[in-house]
Order: sequence, then structure tokens, then C-alpha cells
Amino acid sequence: MQNYVISLVSANERREHISSEFGKFGINFDFFDAVTPDKIHQIAEALSIDLRHTDLRPGEIACLLSHVMLWKRAIDLDLDFIGIFEDDIHLGEDAGKILSHHSWIPEDGHIIKVEVFYPEVVASMKLKLLKNLNRRLFTLKSKHMGTGGYILSKQGAKDLLAFIQGYQKLIPIDHIMFKDYLENGAYKIYQMSPAVCVQDFILMREKTSLPSSLSNERKLRKGSTRRISKKLMFKDKMMKELMRITTQFRRLMRAEFIIKINFK
Repeated sequence: MQNYVISLVSANERREHISSEFGKFGINFDFFDAVTPDKIHQIAEALSIDLRHTDLRPGEIACLLSHVMLWKRAIDLDLDFIGIFEDDIHLGEDAGKILSHHSWIPEDGHIIKVEVFYPEVVASMKLKLLKNLNRRLFTLKSKHMGTGGYILSKQGAKDLLAFIQGYQKLIPIDHIMFKDYLENGAYKIYQMSPAVCVQDFILMREKTSLPSSLSNERKLRKGSTRRISKKLMFKDKMMKELMRITTQFRRLMRAEFIIKINFK
């Protein structure tokens, strides 16, 4: 399996971190030079992606396009599978067995999220055991943000590319992949549990040594959304409780349940 790590050319500390992480497990990978804001219009045009109406900041668009360029590379190079990672991840045990080959991937494994971002997600009760790896694959049924680590088949890359090309107003790349596509895409999305990778700011919290260069842009775009959300939760507390009970009943009827995802 061909693995790529998205990283700015100038991100020396992050590149050293990644070389150490992948080197510990003898995993082959290549750095993919991340798109920079000055190139976004040129690259978006080449990928047939519309930037005219998005609220995303230039750095966020550059991040999105870096991922999409790797999807296109998987198609152009006729790769059976591609592993795509961001440059602040930590790898878990047996990462070499998972990321050095793809014999463990099921026939319908076109999109596999191998990182943990939320501690809990909703998944189908049906699962696939990866016995030799002591891990499982669940079919995701609720959003699970983050693009720190995932695997695509060539078919998965093709379908995601066509999906994102249909957007008239782009949103963050993880919302496109692990929310919108999850709900409307052609292929199911598998979640690995325990996850084999995690981003540094999730693992280390406020002690992260690899802060995100996009955090300020995200805060500017989001504005005061979080404060408004808290007021609405208080006002509609009883309604939300009723919706929660209704949602639990629906999950039971659809054979879905909440799973905890750890990093191991």
C-alpha cells in the first residue's frame, strides 16, 4: 500500500516527527508537499472544484485541495489502495502490519478511517474482525470528524472526487468526507477500532508540541457559533431530551449502537 503524509515543505519539526513515527515500524511513505494558499485557484481549476462561494479561509482551502490532489494521484497512478495522513499523527502498535500491505482490507473497504477523533461514534452492529491485527472494522453511522488518517481504494478515490466536484459551496474536508459523504455517498465508510493513529492535539491536548497552523483561521470562520449553541441547548432542553430518546429507539430498530474508540 502506498502511504502519503501531507506536509508543508517548511514544516521541519513535523517532518522529523513523522519520519520518526513511520520509521519505528519500518513503514514506507512519501511526503506530499501540501498546497499553499497562493496556489489554490490554479489547483482548484485543474481539479474542477468551485471556489466562488465558499466561506473557507485560504489555508483551509489549501488543506482540502492537498487531500483531493492525493485522491487524484491514486486514480492517475492506478493504485489499488492509498493511505493518506496528516503530519501530526502518532501511530499505534502493529502499525507496520496494517499500513505496509492491504491484504486485511475487505472487498467493500473503499473508505476506511483509521484514526480516532471523537471518543464515541454510532456504528452498525455488524462488524468485521481483523483477527491477526486484534482490531475490528465497524460501518460508521454517525459523523466522525478529522482527516488525520484514512485509506482509500481507487474506486473510493474516484467516487469522493466526483462527490466533491459537485459542491457549489465548499465546507471543511472532514465534514465533506465523514459527514456529507457518510450520509449521501455510494460507499460505506469503515471505522477501525482500536484506531491505529491519532492526531497530536487529540492525544496530547493542551500539551501539544505540534500546534495546527489552521486553528486561527477556523476560529475566525466559526465566530461565536459555540456561544449561541449553548444558549439554544438551555432553551430547548426538554425537546432535546425527547429527541435523544427517540434517536436511541431508532438506532435500536436499525441495529446500530454507540461504540467507544480508543487509540492503541
